[in-house]
Amino acid sequence: MTMPDPQHPEPDGDASPEQIEADIARTREELGETVEQLTSAFDVKAQAKQQVGQATERARRQLDDVKDRAAQQFSAARDAVTDDDGQLNRNGWIAASVAGAGVALGIYLIIHAARR
Repeated sequence: MTMPDPQHPEPDGDASPEQIEADIARTREELGETVEQLTSAFDVKAQAKQQVGQATERARRQLDDVKDRAAQQFSAARDAVTDDDGQLNRNGWIAASVAGAGVALGIYLIIHAARR
């Protein structure tokens, strides 16, 4: 059994019909809100949909964070291997050579494995 609301006490015995009707209307509104809350609490499909929406939003935020960090890292790496004019510096040539050698080795290994 619910307790009476101290902010909205029930009308006393000498209340006018308008006061009683207002109390009934307020009680109906509160009851409607309570039923709505209970319905949503037991609506498994809606809860699952809400959780999927929340997980999707979290994943979207994490993806945006990863993209931002990757862009920052790429920019830092590019700055490390280029000079002020955007040309490869000594470290850049070394990195490009190592990357090229790695690609060539990978291609060689793929071709060699395919021939077996």
